[in-house]
Parts: sequence; structure tokens; C-alpha cells
Amino acid sequence: MRSERKGKRSFFAKLFICFAFISIVPVAVLGTLTYTISSNVAMRNLEFQAGSTVNNATSNLERTMDEYKSALSYFCTDHEIVRLVGADRITQTDSTNIYQRMYILLAGKSTKVAMHLIKADGSFQISTSVIPEVYNIKNHQDWGVFRKLNESAGTIAYSNRYVSQTGKNYCMAVAHSIQKDGKTIAYAIIDIPADVFRTALDTVNVSLPIRYSVVDENNYLLYDEIFSGQDETFLDTGFKTKMLQAQQSRKIYLEDPKRFITWSTTGGDYPLHVMSSIPVELVVMSSSYITVTTIAVALAAILLCIILSPLLIRSLTKPLNAIVRTMGKVQEGDTDARVDVHNDDEFGYIGRSLNSMLDRLNELYETNLEKQNRLRLAELKSLYSQINPHFLYNTLDSIKWLAKLSGIDDIVLIVSQLGKLLKNSIRNQKETVTIEEEITLVGSYLSIQKIRYNDKFDVYMDVDDDILNCVVPKFIIQPLVENAIIHGIEDKVGKAHLIIRGRRAENKIVFEIEDDGVGISGQKLKNILKSKRINSPDSDSIGIANVDKRIKLYYGESYGLDIVSQENIGTVTRITMPFSGTEPGEEDGGMACSD
Repeated sequence: MRSERKGKRSFFAKLFICFAFISIVPVAVLGTLTYTISSNVAMRNLEFQAGSTVNNATSNLERTMDEYKSALSYFCTDHEIVRLVGADRITQTDSTNIYQRMYILLAGKSTKVAMHLIKADGSFQISTSVIPEVYNIKNHQDWGVFRKLNESAGTIAYSNRYVSQTGKNYCMAVAHSIQKDGKTIAYAIIDIPADVFRTALDTVNVSLPIRYSVVDENNYLLYDEIFSGQDETFLDTGFKTKMLQAQQSRKIYLEDPKRFITWSTTGGDYPLHVMSSIPVELVVMSSSYITVTTIAVALAAILLCIILSPLLIRSLTKPLNAIVRTMGKVQEGDTDARVDVHNDDEFGYIGRSLNSMLDRLNELYETNLEKQNRLRLAELKSLYSQINPHFLYNTLDSIKWLAKLSGIDDIVLIVSQLGKLLKNSIRNQKETVTIEEEITLVGSYLSIQKIRYNDKFDVYMDVDDDILNCVVPKFIIQPLVENAIIHGIEDKVGKAHLIIRGRRAENKIVFEIEDDGVGISGQKLKNILKSKRINSPDSDSIGIANVDKRIKLYYGESYGLDIVSQENIGTVTRITMPFSGTEPGEEDGGMACSD
């Protein structure tokens, strides 16, 4: 027990070292590496978030612009609008109707959006706000947005950054011409303020301090939060050069102040570049935070390892110790000791397997003990019974000679065959015989019964030659033949037939004893089969139960005896035994056969 305790302490120490290594070393290594790689990781994360954010912001802005374009296109192709605007004279009622439709068009949109409708000849104009001077059709008919509308038949976007009389900052216009009979009769324009751009851009990722700027394809600043300190209308030449150099990666690092800039571009005929700017100080702050956090986690891990490792190790080794204790009890002779299993893990599986193995060993021990007791009892009975066959054999020999002298041939034959049976019983004390010897004994028995029943039945034997040398338990077939004659053929009126078949079926030996006697009723057959299972001493089934029990003892529960019968038709009794190259009762429980 001292060495066992020493082993337990050693195993405990090994587990403690493993826990310490797993909990302390990785955290220490992580803490060392974190300081060197946290900046790069944080920067890549920042770049990814910025790129994802600017892409989403660009999609939002593009979607917003498409909504205004779609709404304006629907308005300008409305037949009622075309009819009202195309009239030679627009009444106050028509003007009110047009205004209401403009109001409906802008319903749900930003209240800061302004919409204007201007007839091509300048005779009528209406607006939800104040029409700026740049939309004076008489002065600017072939300039700006009107020139572009005359060149296009659909909805257009136009850079139009200005401050209205009310102080609103507008950055872009969406316009569409109204056509009638293939001729432009009016123009509809929606001015989009900077607030609409801000709303579309700022709702994407509010967790990052991102600033945006929007430029058109000519680098004209439509919306600006990044370069506002420069008060420029176009992008700086130096910055434009950096953008061209970083066209593939679409990211730029600026030093003064330190910031990261990336951009994305909208689709369509009028692309816009949406740029985002994030201060790099966020990366430095994030790196420092990660470093401090890692050091704190490392210290906490070391402390928890020292405190919790012994408790966890004892919890893990408890089921193992229970298994070891049980094995020690079994080793000392207590075969009823079992592991008390509470876990459903690997230790639980080992414990249940050990319990199952001990149960099986006990069953095998009891079965083997029962078999040995039966064999010893059979040997004793055999020794006791040797005296009677000797005396009976000598007496029958005397009767045979007296019958022979008297000329009674039937008695001579009966006594002679019975003498062979007794002589075989005296000489052959082995538990097994070959099938050929068993068939010879059955032949002697049938010779006696045919004389007794005055040739009431005919016998047919069909046994394959390749199983004659197979070894089987003694007196396996004769009790079944006797049962067929006494219970099947004896009570039949007229001639009967008895068929004995023996064959090999793959890895099995099958014997069938078939008679066309009176058969067995259903209820009686159930009783016989039941008595076979419970070893009933019923005289009608004792021979059947004896044969079935011996086959199962030799070969296992999967072999034995089966009965099929129909009343007034006949009975078939089938014996199944294994075919292999070992003696009965050895290892696989097969039967020895030689060529």
C-alpha cells in the first residue's frame, strides 16, 4: 500500500505540473507576443472595419440617390403631370395640383430636400423652397444642369454645391426632363442637402469616430468632413496623387494628423468617391489596452492555477481511485466488489466495463463450476452403473444361448442386439463418440424395436459420409428415435415410416428424426417445449430435455433441439450442432471431424 500511495502522489504531481504548464506557460507566451503583434492586429482590424464601414456607407448613399432618381422618374412620366405642365396656360388650381403631387413625391423623404419644376420656356416655375439663381432658365438654359438634361433623356445626377438663401448647404441635384410628343416641355430638379448625405453615411457604424468626404469623378468636393479646415472646392493635388498611387489598395496613412483614409466608389453613370477617415490613435490605445489586459489575465491565471489545480485534480482522480480500490478488493478475493459509477465520461465507461467484466467472470465461474459438478456426478453414476451392465450382459448371454438351443430366433436377435448396446456401454466410457458409432447404436436399437412392433414401421437412414467421422456427445440420436417410436408410431393405425437424416449445413451439423405417426397436439407441444426449457422431469419429455440440455452445455445456447409437429400428420425433431475442428467443449465448442 505504501508503493501505491507513492504512485498516487506521483500521478497527482504530474497532473499538477500539466495544469501549471497549460494555464501559465501559454498565457506568459501570449503576454510576451501580444505587445509586439497587438499593434499590427489592431491596425488590420481597424482597416477591415473601416473598409467594411465605407463600403456600407457607399451602398447607403447610392441607395439614397437611387430612391430620389426613381421617385423623380416616376413623377416626370406621370400622365397627369405631363398634361398639366404641357397646357398653354396653367391655372392656380393646376399649380396647386402640381404642388400637391410634388409634396406627395417627397413624403417620407428628408424635409430639407428641395424640389423645383421649371417649364422649358420659363413661363412657369414652382418649388417646395426658394429657386436658386442657377436655375434661372432664361439666363442658364444651355448651362449646368439644363445642358446635361438636354443631352440625356433619363434621370441625371449633377454636382451642385451651394448655400441657399435660407442658409442650407446643398451638395447635389437629381434632375429629369418632362417630355411631350418627343419635345422637352419642363425640367424637374431635386436639390439634396448635406444633411441627407450625413444621414446616409453616419448611420452605418456609430462605434467608430469616422469622418466622411464625398467627391465626384472630377474630384469636386460635394460633402466634406475630412478636409474642412482647408476650405477647398477640389481635392488637394498632393492628396489626389496619393490616391492614384494607392488605387489598388484604396488606403492611405496620413501623418499630420495621424489618420487612416480609405474610400469606395458608387456605381452608375455618375460615380461618387466616398472617403472615410479614422484617427490612428485608436490603434495605439487598443494595443495598450490589450497589453495591460493580457498581463492581468496572466497573473489571474497563475493565481487560479495555484488555488484551483489541487481541487480539480482531486475531482478528476476520484473515479480513478475508486476503480483502483475495486481492483484491489478483487485481487484480494472479493469478487462481489463493484465500482460505484456516477460519471458518464471515460472513467465512467471504464468503471462500467470493469463491473460488466466482473459480472461475466462470475457467470463463467458459476457455469464452469456447474459443468464440472455435472461431469463429476455423471462420472460417479457411470462408475456405479458399470456393475449392473456387467451382470445384465452375462445374464443376457445365457438367455441368448438358451433361446438359440430352443430355436427361438427372434429372442436370439433381440438379446444379441441388446447385448451389443450393453457391451458398448461397458467398454466405451468416453463422453463422446463418432457419428458413425452413434448411428450403429441406433441401428441396433431399431432392430430390437422392429421385432417388438412386428415390422409396424419402416426405417430410412440418409447420413452424409462427410460427417460420419465427426465427434458428438454420446446418446444424442437414440433418445429421439425412441421418443418417435413410443409417442408417434406406436399409437398409429397401419404402417408407419421413420426417417433419419444427417447432413452438413455450412458450419453446422443438422440431424432430423421424422415420423408420420399420430403427431403432437398444439397444447402438448407447448408443454414439451416448456419442459425442455425448465428441465421438467415429465416422463414424456425427459429424453428430449436431456438431449437439449447436453447440447447446450457442450456448444452453447445457440444450438440445441427443435420440434415441429402436426396432429395426425407427424413430427420432425431437429438437432443443430456446430461443425468445426475441435472436440466438444473446447474453446469454440465445435465438433472434431477428420477426412
